[in-house]
Amino acid sequence: MNIPFAELSYTSRSGQVLDSHLENISRENTLDYSPALSGYPETLKSEICVISETMLFRTCLARCLTAAMTEFTVSSFANIEEWSQNTNQAPTKIMLLCANGQKETEEFINEGLDAILQFDARARPVLISDVDQPSQMIAALNKGAKGYVPISLDLEIATGAIKLVAVGGTFIPASGLLSARPASQPRPEVRLSSDLLTDRQVAVLEHLRRGDQNKIIAHKMNMSEATVKIHVRNMMKKLKAKNRTELVCLTNRLLGL
Repeated sequence: MNIPFAELSYTSRSGQVLDSHLENISRENTLDYSPALSGYPETLKSEICVISETMLFRTCLARCLTAAMTEFTVSSFANIEEWSQNTNQAPTKIMLLCANGQKETEEFINEGLDAILQFDARARPVLISDVDQPSQMIAALNKGAKGYVPISLDLEIATGAIKLVAVGGTFIPASGLLSARPASQPRPEVRLSSDLLTDRQVAVLEHLRRGDQNKIIAHKMNMSEATVKIHVRNMMKKLKAKNRTELVCLTNRLLGL
């Protein structure tokens, strides 16, 4: 079965170079985003495998990761079965399971993670999903996932999470960590010095600690999304945080959480 596909320029597993035009690519000709001129010996590279039924999503993600993470080879597959038929012996396999919606997310958690780990126990699976629910994050980790990356995170944080998993760590966003707090330990109210953060910034921070996105915070606090972004940026500057996740971690440390 041939699949129409438009791409700028890359090399497939068969070695064929495709230029800027529509090209029919067979399902057997699995794409491998691993440029030879990346500067790393091919035999030393770990492999990132992107698995998504949506060809445009997996192709775009693979190209972004190839550009941002040259120390890895990056391949893409439509499903776990296709990956298992084409996998090689790379040192470490970071499996990015890209789910769209609640149903596909649950299928990866309940079945996909087991299938991958049974096929290759060395694999380090990471779930990427538009379902940003702490309960799903915890369930994925309990089933063997080494990370859970909501698609609401920016590329810089996502690549940082993948690198963390590659060296043996586990990634979960701040909202998932906060939800793991036992019910018997209620979340304390934020109390930071007024000369450090304004009352408005403290209120925005509390929403960040709950895992709310900017548009949700803007709605709850009756302000524009642009104003929320300004508050977040100012807090990051004051606390020297590089991103939202680090901002939450730093303030949690200040609060002794």
